Amino acid sequence: MSKSKTKKARRELKRDGARKIAAHHKKTAKASATPTHASKPPTKKQKMASQPLPTQASQKHDVPFGEYDHVLLVGEGDFSFARSLVLTHGCANVTATSYDSESEVRAKYPAFDSIHAQLTDLTPPVPIHHDIDATKLSTYKQLRCTRGDDDEAQDGWDTIAFVFPHTGGLSTDVNRQVRANQALLVEFFKSCLETSSPKQRLQILATQPRRGHPSPLRPRSQFLRMGGRIIVTLFEGEPYTLWNVRDLARHVGLKVVESWKFDASQYPGYGHVRTLGTIEGGGAWKGEDRDARVYVFEKVPLVPDSDEEEELEKLSGGKRERPGGGRKEREKKGSKRARQGSDSED
Repeated sequence: MSKSKTKKARRELKRDGARKIAAHHKKTAKASATPTHASKPPTKKQKMASQPLPTQASQKHDVPFGEYDHVLLVGEGDFSFARSLVLTHGCANVTATSYDSESEVRAKYPAFDSIHAQLTDLTPPVPIHHDIDATKLSTYKQLRCTRGDDDEAQDGWDTIAFVFPHTGGLSTDVNRQVRANQALLVEFFKSCLETSSPKQRLQILATQPRRGHPSPLRPRSQFLRMGGRIIVTLFEGEPYTLWNVRDLARHVGLKVVESWKFDASQYPGYGHVRTLGTIEGGGAWKGEDRDARVYVFEKVPLVPDSDEEEELEKLSGGKRERPGGGRKEREKKGSKRARQGSDSED
């Protein structure tokens, strides 16, 4: 058998395995939800009474997580969202992370012990990582998403989700809170795209094919695959609308795809928890009851600015001059014209 056929066969086996895992997760969730005692089948009247009112398509959006998507969850609290994706929606390739250490999570969220047991008792267990900074995601080797014998271009997460990001109560000043959370989101986006520094951007641009300039370098593995999505969920109303999440995403080079109202009922078993931890006695505040919105952004090829174009020309050894020249060339021409003007005046 040829090498290409062997790789194809391995990919098919891996896909079959993912389907079996998803089916197992669904079966487990269904078994836990099925009552043990036998009951009489409902009558026709009971069926009609129990049927919900029809919902308009525009009012309800599909869950944006596929069964076979490779999903990375960032900033989990008690990991109940991860549990819902795995057990209810049969997502077979979920990795979940928290900013807090494991001991901090156990202290802040009493429900975590049972959730942790549910996720780690699955076959295979759901990977859980603690002490993960959302602004440095791509620096963690244990979070690289590889797909075995699949083509290298396919490496990288399909979806990275940050559900209700927040820096916590750093300040009572609204403006400071807004700026802190905007900085959190920008650095999170950049880390997903691996563009946290100018050097990183240039490295990506150098391996990214350009019009008339096919890259001579081998495509690098990606943290988030090209066309992959970043999902952010935020509460509606101020101060969250002041974060301008769409503009932040556009600024770092993401494409704004769509947004819709977050429906907590689509995630059975999920419970919103505070960054500071569970309030003793429960408290009157429930995040699931508040209006919230889901925002979807897509990774697209980077667009180089004028300085980056110059650097890319140097790296590729090209001597082609762009119309108008680069910034340095324009500055040089401007200085020359200024000197000529001074000479004529004298």
